[in-house]
Amino acid sequence: MGHDQSPAPQRFMIFWLWVLIALAVTPDEVQARLAEIEPLRAMRITRKPPKMSAGEIRKAASGSIVTGLRESSSGPSKAYGVALIKLPISKLWAALNDETRHPGYTAVAYSELIKGSPCRSGRRVLQFLPVPMIDDRWWIGILTINQKLMTASGGSVRELSWRSSINPAEITTASGKKIIQKAEPIGFSAGGWFLVAMDQRTTYAEYYVVSDPGAGVPSSIASRLAKSGVAKNIEAIVRFAREGNPSCPIH
Repeated sequence: MGHDQSPAPQRFMIFWLWVLIALAVTPDEVQARLAEIEPLRAMRITRKPPKMSAGEIRKAASGSIVTGLRESSSGPSKAYGVALIKLPISKLWAALNDETRHPGYTAVAYSELIKGSPCRSGRRVLQFLPVPMIDDRWWIGILTINQKLMTASGGSVRELSWRSSINPAEITTASGKKIIQKAEPIGFSAGGWFLVAMDQRTTYAEYYVVSDPGAGVPSSIASRLAKSGVAKNIEAIVRFAREGNPSCPIH
């Protein structure tokens, strides 16, 4: 009777490859899990977020970051993305709520907490975005955690939403005042993240943003820029979650 002559390291790698394949979440499992938590969507803070199609969800479940644009006749379009992320929901959540450490990962170059507590709902964060060929932009993000949804789902479904303020009176630090002197305020921004734990290692994520970058940027160009930035932002948050050691609690 023959014996396995594979070197031990090779057998080890083959074993773990088999484990990863066995633990992979299939598109059908993603669809089933989303159907299971569908009633919880009624608890969302964000009103009328883009709805992902079955095709987009299945494509995301196969390993792609799927992006799109929902056109609007009454205002800026909603840019959105959906992805299946190989991270526990708790770790991804910690990364999302750690905005002051996002510079260097996301396109935002400056991020300062100006009111509230780090990682807590209701905090206000001054952010600065360099924009090539036009004036740079600043805004204050007002972050809201959907604690009711988190509690009702036992932490397996979570939502982080935001809206913007451009009131300079809220900015009292010397560093913050210096930042807004060299940039223009945006028109407005709003959006949110919706996360669903697939298992202990994998998270389904929906992200969207609707924004008016302000004077000098036509709405058609703004929409295209927003759509192209969605995938980059998802990738940046995932990289920060894996590499940046977020300081927010892992829960």
